[in-house]
Amino acid sequence: MRARLFAILSTVILAGAAGAQEGPPTGGQAIGGLFDALGFLKPPPPAPDFVRESRPERLDYVPLAPRPETSRRRPAAEAQTVGAELDRAIAENRRKAARVKTPN
Repeated sequence: MRARLFAILSTVILAGAAGAQEGPPTGGQAIGGLFDALGFLKPPPPAPDFVRESRPERLDYVPLAPRPETSRRRPAAEAQTVGAELDRAIAENRRKAARVKTPN
């Protein structure tokens, strides 16, 4: 009996939480309709001439879409070449650092 009661209560609680995510209506559409009916809402002003002249009638755009993933792996030979370049740079920097005199 307790298990059945627990199941019913948990279902009701979870259903209430799921419905709350939709949010209660705020009445914004009703208020907007009322303002429109009473003439309080003004239509947007016409676009200035330079805006109308600078924009085409129909806007063609490319929607943003994720790029396909590319492999960042390097071939072994290229990795060894890069490693050798780094080793040479390390040796060069150490050679330059050995020439620097530190003040007493």
